[in-house]
Amino acid sequence: MKQVAVIGAGGMGRFHADTMINVPGVKLAAIADPYPHPDLERFDVPVSTDVHACAAEGWDGVIIASPDSTHAELTIAALDAGSRVLCEKPLSNDLAGARAVIDKEVSIGQRRVQVGFMREVDPAHLAFAAQLADLGDLHYLRCSHRNTNEVARPPEAVIVQSLIHDIHTIHWLAGRVVYVDARSTPRPGGLTHVLLVLRLASGATATIEFSDDTYAYEVEVEATAAKGMVTTSAPQRPRLRIDGDHRTPIGLDWFGWFADAYRIQDRRWVASLDDPEATGPSALDGLAAQLVAEAAVTSLIQGGPSPVSDHNTPEVYHR
Repeated sequence: MKQVAVIGAGGMGRFHADTMINVPGVKLAAIADPYPHPDLERFDVPVSTDVHACAAEGWDGVIIASPDSTHAELTIAALDAGSRVLCEKPLSNDLAGARAVIDKEVSIGQRRVQVGFMREVDPAHLAFAAQLADLGDLHYLRCSHRNTNEVARPPEAVIVQSLIHDIHTIHWLAGRVVYVDARSTPRPGGLTHVLLVLRLASGATATIEFSDDTYAYEVEVEATAAKGMVTTSAPQRPRLRIDGDHRTPIGLDWFGWFADAYRIQDRRWVASLDDPEATGPSALDGLAAQLVAEAAVTSLIQGGPSPVSDHNTPEVYHR
């Protein structure tokens, strides 16, 4: 029976906890959050307010769903205790944290961290990737991401908290990004729209179109390649007949859009705990996305294209 702890018990953490209690062979052993939600009582497991102590206790697996600024330090604490880690994106809120996690894995000599870029197991994205593989050289990849955040967020938060998923999608499907040109539409306290134009090492172009406060949550990817084009399909949704019309409800948040993908990710992560090393998106993938995010922020500040710093690939990530 695998002993798993969940660190951070906001909406995402409770979702992970719900998933763990329904996975055979897993015992949800502990939950930690400085400000425990009353809903945690239903899990009937020990709840700690000391997230660092819980991360450092030594479990078969630790899921980190705490605030972004704590991801790297809690991941390292769990690694020091010998645990395997599923860390929600981003791996860190800054480059120093991401690099510290990689340095820790290198010192251990094993991949022990998986980053929660769950689109790699999302059925719609997997079907898209399979079709794209048959279309020859990629010319253009477009990611569209709409969100429903009424409260404005600073540009850095929008990019690291939300666009980081789309950045990884491009990295996963199309390879390394070498330049970013970012434009935004501001609103008080932050921004409402962002457009990233990215040049890839392959010579292809990609864009990320993001709206922070719009009608619904929606994600789409479209590719144009030498032999044709392909677009992701939306999740299957019921059709509503009302007021003389028919409608397809979209939904307001990512729980409805990607719930199945998160469950698939979590179950595969649990299965991987028996493998010699972690599988799925790596800490190095987390760093690669962070480097693009930093270049995007720089581009917004400077008002022009910004190069994306390259990184070394330690031997542990070659296996």
